[in-house]
Amino acid sequence: MALNMEQIDALKNFCALILCGHNEEVFRRCRECMENADDEYGGIPEVLYVLSGNDSDTDDPFENTADEESQLVKPQYYFISSDAGAPGLEDFFWFIENVKTARGLDFALDEERFSDDDCIVEWLAELSAQLEDLYIVDFDGASEDYHFTIMNKDDCEKAMALFKKMTAGIEGYSYSSFLITADFEG
Repeated sequence: MALNMEQIDALKNFCALILCGHNEEVFRRCRECMENADDEYGGIPEVLYVLSGNDSDTDDPFENTADEESQLVKPQYYFISSDAGAPGLEDFFWFIENVKTARGLDFALDEERFSDDDCIVEWLAELSAQLEDLYIVDFDGASEDYHFTIMNKDDCEKAMALFKKMTAGIEGYSYSSFLITADFEG
């Protein structure tokens, strides 16, 4: 897919905002994902996986996830990609702590309010209820996975606007982003 300048700029700024700074190698890989997309998803699922540290192995004919040493981004550090049935609660806390550290956020969680019997949908709703002046933003990745991070209001609004610009030229799938709130039901 040929990207226009607005999409390229939006992708570059989106990557930098998610990763708390520009990383040329990550931007080039994400641009390659979009430019080489040959389906109705326009490479967006791949971009979101790259940013979460779950990039595929381009040498694998089945394109399984590359090993951790081959990732351009530390896995689940700035951006989390997880399906509704996973991860375990301890992994979820680990992911959230990674995002908190990477983004320089200051918040405390009451871990007692989370249950192992619940899944990420309930955990995200509870997390949102506990955050003050911070937002969980999820980006539609044309999959069953949630692709999200935690940001302040200004960064959240910028990220959502950039996502809209970078996905605007994709025909065949309509992308969106949304805030996860305390009443989130998946």
